[in-house]
Amino acid sequence: MVPGEVIAGDVKIKLSGPCTDAKSYVLGLRYKERVFWQSRREDAPKWEDDWWPYENKDSWSMHEEERIAFEIKSPLTVAGGTDTLSRNFTARFGVLVPNTNYPPGLDCRRGCTYDWGVTDIISGESIYEYFVEIGFSNGTTSEIPAGVTSFTPFYLSTENNAPSAHVSLSSTRSGSNMKPSVDGLRSNYTVEVSFPEGAHVYRNSSVNFTAIVHRTGYTNRTDIPVELCACLTNDFKWHSQELQNKTQPFPSFVRALVPSIVTRQHSPRSPCREISFAATPASLAHESHIISTSSEPLSLSLYVEHDDVPDFSTYYQKLGHLVRLDLFIAPDPSEPCENESEELQWEELQWEEQILDADELDWVPWMPTQTPPSPRTLSGNTNVLSVISMQKQGPVRLMPVHYLSDQARQPVFVHSSDIADLRLMLPEERDLIAPLTQPSIKVFAKGEENAHRYRTGGDWQYPIYVGDTWVKKVLPMITKDQGESHTTVDHLLVVQ
Repeated sequence: MVPGEVIAGDVKIKLSGPCTDAKSYVLGLRYKERVFWQSRREDAPKWEDDWWPYENKDSWSMHEEERIAFEIKSPLTVAGGTDTLSRNFTARFGVLVPNTNYPPGLDCRRGCTYDWGVTDIISGESIYEYFVEIGFSNGTTSEIPAGVTSFTPFYLSTENNAPSAHVSLSSTRSGSNMKPSVDGLRSNYTVEVSFPEGAHVYRNSSVNFTAIVHRTGYTNRTDIPVELCACLTNDFKWHSQELQNKTQPFPSFVRALVPSIVTRQHSPRSPCREISFAATPASLAHESHIISTSSEPLSLSLYVEHDDVPDFSTYYQKLGHLVRLDLFIAPDPSEPCENESEELQWEELQWEEQILDADELDWVPWMPTQTPPSPRTLSGNTNVLSVISMQKQGPVRLMPVHYLSDQARQPVFVHSSDIADLRLMLPEERDLIAPLTQPSIKVFAKGEENAHRYRTGGDWQYPIYVGDTWVKKVLPMITKDQGESHTTVDHLLVVQ
């Protein structure tokens, strides 16, 4: 779905088995989002080793709540006795989507956003789901899942300033249980980045930027940067003040729910660059002066995948991105190892060499060790980029309303025979047909919480994503029978 469109669809109903008493069918569509958190109480006793997951549940506090942003329904047909059409039929329907930006669809079939810390677990999920309610003659109703869909928020073209940032770098080699080494003489590195093309980048496209590596350190240290790499990572932040300082988050790996077959734009990718760095002047190489030096400007490129999650602020969290920079440094020989584990390995290699005489080295497989075994890696992040799903095409219109606004409207089912006339109306006129949103929130009772309520496990084919069905089964017939142009097909890929 996209804001300001009228979508046509089909639903197939097929009853199997002894279901002769079905009386009515109702097609529904809802968008719901939820959050779950589990945190260890501050007054809980300390655990030992790995036994903490099995301790008393009273040591943990849990909370789960769900927000239904909209839920709409439309009657399909009324079954009559044993009429065969009521057991196996296809019905057309339409959905009028108001000029309101809803959150991008996330592929929760594989699991959605989460933070897993030492003492906290937080997960968030969202889903756009179709369903069919079947009413039976005895008064009961059964809800049957009918597939999931997605949403692509649109944005009007806005001023796209060229941002820049100074990124501080720190070591990433020290593990959670390893005490990092301390070296007061070690050089400090920062990276100055600038994006001359602007801060907005569309999915399935590249953005170019320049980087300058700055080193501040002693002249008698020989460490030198050798390579800089860049990548784009998710940066999802929770809105609740209660959640912001409780976790030690790992980077979330979440994808947007998009058709698996897309027209990929072939763009050059240059995520890494070797660094040209001037050596310390010979006159200062043996003196302990602190100087600042810089590399030549580096040209790099970041590629945004077609299924990257666009930036968006939802009810529970802010979906965003970070530009991650990894700087590889050839360290000075006097620098200590990154952590205790590496230091023990380094000392073991030195000890193995010391027990051998010079004439015995040719008879062992290892080489004499002159330098530490691996380069040093420094990393840092900056949030200067915004990923945009797609820019609003056609005549300039009002920016879509955010779904959390008081003026937000929700989709509404329309009769399939009215779709053509509705598409001829002005967007402002169509918006008046859609009602204002009336969201609801449910807090689950104690003992009913579920960390992954929407995730379906290891089967990525279910629930069925209607966008994949449309692209793989319907779109080929449309392009073949009607000879659609490339521009029209691109539009159809969005409105599906």
